[in-house]
Amino acid sequence: MNMTFEMPVVVCGAMSFQPDGGNRINQIYCLNQDPTNPMYKGMVPAKMNCDESVFQQLSNSPEDFPMQVTLVVTNKTSGGKTVQHAQGIKLPAVNGANKPAKDIK
Repeated sequence: MNMTFEMPVVVCGAMSFQPDGGNRINQIYCLNQDPTNPMYKGMVPAKMNCDESVFQQLSNSPEDFPMQVTLVVTNKTSGGKTVQHAQGIKLPAVNGANKPAKDIK
């Protein structure tokens, strides 16, 4: 069963690597919170695989992190295990440009 939704998160970083003879793996590391969900207490770390396009849209500058973004996420459930995969990213507009936001509170 798959479910796709938008998820506002704080991105701490991302990495892309390719094991010897394997497929490229893109991962994004986030903090998320959901005050309406009693299972969440504060900010919760999450690592999820992401499309290459999500990785490429992130800044190369360490000074731009952490940044607030909205991810388009698909939850894939199979055999009782759920995996999150970021398929898209919406960067907030800052001063009329599409740049990462730094106003994390």
